[in-house]
Amino acid sequence: MKGANSDMGQDNTPQGNNSTGDEESSADPGSPLRSALDSITKYRLIIGGIVLGVLILIGVVIWILVGVLANHPAAVSTPGPATSTSRGPLPADVEAKDYQLGDCFADFDSNATTSKVVDCTTGHSAQLGAIFRYKAEDSFPGANALRDKGREICRDVMLNEASTKYALLQQNVYPSATSWDNGDRRVDCFIVVNTGNTLKESVLQK
Repeated sequence: MKGANSDMGQDNTPQGNNSTGDEESSADPGSPLRSALDSITKYRLIIGGIVLGVLILIGVVIWILVGVLANHPAAVSTPGPATSTSRGPLPADVEAKDYQLGDCFADFDSNATTSKVVDCTTGHSAQLGAIFRYKAEDSFPGANALRDKGREICRDVMLNEASTKYALLQQNVYPSATSWDNGDRRVDCFIVVNTGNTLKESVLQK
């Protein structure tokens, strides 16, 4: 801004102050020309002050934003509720611990450690409708509490319109004291039929 002030100061220098002494080019301090030059100088000083103030304000805002971002690292995504993921070619024999939400099962046996997962458009007798997982550090809550948890998650299962074509039942599968000690923490709600592999489509609302 010092350079700007010196330029403005030059505007106030009388044009006739030179070695020739030309009286016609000099400006009398009380003349209209001198008043006009003073007004222009004041106007430029005001504009310059406004511009400088705006630049300072922008700099302060940028400094604050940089400080805030530096103190708040980017959020890390956390896993949400259990949902279905894409499987490989079906049918496939899958271990119980790897059942996924929405899986359809042929010849389903809730006591089996492995079941055949099939495409839901082919004949099947069960579909996994809900999953709840206890925390690893939780203590065994007891069979009654686990059964109640299974009923609770089954109540939240949303069925689609196609489900009205079938006589559906719900079946809860939860850990025993022994499997809990081995790390099993999941409670499953299956939507089943007791008439064999008569389901030909998914019964879950998307």
